[in-house]
Amino acid sequence: MNILLETKDLTKRFGGIIANRDISLTIEAGKTTGLIGPNGSGKTTFINQVSGVLPSTAGKTYFQGNDITTLSANRIARLGIGRTFQKIQLFERLSVIENVLVARRHFYKANVVDIVLNTRRNRREEQAQRDYAMTLLKRFGLESEASNQPSALPYGKRRALEIARALALEPKLILLDEPAAGMAIEEYSGILSIMEQLKEEGITMLLVEHTMEFIRRVVDWVYVLNFGEVISQGGFRDVEKDDAVIKAYLGGDEAL
Repeated sequence: MNILLETKDLTKRFGGIIANRDISLTIEAGKTTGLIGPNGSGKTTFINQVSGVLPSTAGKTYFQGNDITTLSANRIARLGIGRTFQKIQLFERLSVIENVLVARRHFYKANVVDIVLNTRRNRREEQAQRDYAMTLLKRFGLESEASNQPSALPYGKRRALEIARALALEPKLILLDEPAAGMAIEEYSGILSIMEQLKEEGITMLLVEHTMEFIRRVVDWVYVLNFGEVISQGGFRDVEKDDAVIKAYLGGDEAL
């Protein structure tokens, strides 16, 4: 097993409130791992810890065998961990293509002098990065929107743009926080298709999602959180029959 990311006893406290307690999980390279649980179970907090948005109170996070627990979000992104957010976060004053290009800045080979003097090398580099960004936009059906503002996009396309921007980092791991939340049926189908394509390409993903059909079709392994603790893990068919999981979601004995 090729472990890409591992957490050991990862804990987050907000004052006297324990949001996550001793979460230990592994994410295998080339696989899609699901993270599910009732509202308020600590899923987004966990993603924020792993991505450096929130500092962990205790425990460790390892990426490709290296301790990244105390690194900033920017450094973690540069190491190859991309992410989306539960509430879409786009640069509203930038165009659609500029939102993607922001994630490409650390791939630029032109130096400061090239940029200031706008040398031929800089112009070539700018064009190469725009071509790369446009290829991503085409993949997500956004090429005709390249010069528009994100605010002009319908909800599903805004979500697709956020995923495209995360992929522009060429991440080794992408963290997806409820990518299908709030979508109409036709938008949901589009995002599900994108997730299935990424899975087929072997892109490693950690997926937080409430829609069980989404989880069933995409993930290889599932972790279930409740009150900030892992209460179950396994394949989806096993997890959905776990009495502890059924109780956490429904408070009873019905199947998910």
